Amino acid sequence: MSKVNFYLLKQHSPQSRIALVCRLCEQLQKQGRAVHILAEDEDAARELDTLLWQYTPESFLPHSLASENNSSGLTLCWPAMEPAEGTLLNLTDSIPAHHASLESIAEFVINNDAAKALGREKWNTYKQSGHELQHHQL
Repeated sequence: MSKVNFYLLKQHSPQSRIALVCRLCEQLQKQGRAVHILAEDEDAARELDTLLWQYTPESFLPHSLASENNSSGLTLCWPAMEPAEGTLLNLTDSIPAHHASLESIAEFVINNDAAKALGREKWNTYKQSGHELQHHQL
């Protein structure tokens, strides 16, 4: 089963979640791990593609869209192109379809009541599926 890390953010803005995703991608790429970011849909993945190029001037996060078939180490995907292996950073409101076969999953919970309620639902679903769970308060 996958290891699932929940990152609980003090901030309540979606931008704080994206900033954390970028930092985490940078760390995981330095470790040589294959990373996939799961966006709600293709449009959201393309928007994230633009944001990653502007992440910071000092950092370079080589990446590609799942539809481009380019193995950059960091792939932006959406449910129709969801990976079945590797490390997945989940930016959707759903549990990934291939959660049982992934190496690890990261869930990001911003500081608002709706996001916390969704995070609790996801936690319970992963727990019932037998995943190893860990939370990180940031």
